[in-house]
Formats: sequence, C-alpha cells, structure tokens
Amino acid sequence: KTPVEQFYDTVPDPYKQLVHYQQCAVSSAPADNSEEHPFLPKVIQQMYGNPEDYVLFKLDIDSPEVENGNIMYILDNANDQNAPAIDELVYEHHVGGNYIMSRFWGHNDDATLR
Repeated sequence: KTPVEQFYDTVPDPYKQLVHYQQCAVSSAPADNSEEHPFLPKVIQQMYGNPEDYVLFKLDIDSPEVENGNIMYILDNANDQNAPAIDELVYEHHVGGNYIMSRFWGHNDDATLR
C-alpha cells in the first residue's frame, strides 16, 4: 500500500493540484457505492463535472469482478449525458485462461469481458 505522501512525492509540483490519489477497496456496482467502498464512475462524476476538465482514468485493481463491473458501467453508459466524462480510459483487461495469473485468480472464465 502506497502512503499518500509517498505518492505525491513522485508527482512534479506543477501537476500536484491536478492529480487525485485515493487508495481504498472499491465496489463493483453503482448500488454498492459507499464512502468506504466507492463505485469509481460515481466518484469521477461527482469530482469532475466541469466539461473543461481532462479526465484520465486508470483502473488497476487485479480483481476481474470489480474491474469489469466498473469498466462495463463506463462503456455501457458512455453516451449518457449523466455518465462520468472520461477522456481517456486505461485498464488491464483480465482474460480467462491467463496462465500467469491463474494461480491467483483461479480458473474463472468470467474474467473475460463479453
């Protein structure tokens, strides 16, 4: 777990006020959104409502269920005016049958987006 201070020490001074860093367990569905376990698309929507904001969202949770819940919500709602405005989306797509991660993920083929 990276402490907040350690993370911000790596960000150049001119960009620190433009970056938001939060490390916590997140939920995989809008209905499960809470302060302790936020649903990230809802957080983005609340934080970056200004159309002039440039939002790069990087998601790396290493939990296919949680990651896919967030990604599918973003993709399924991309044309919704109330959806979070994300200019760039970066994530690691977990696929079923991944021989490197199978010992951690098990043999669940539900990891692949369809």
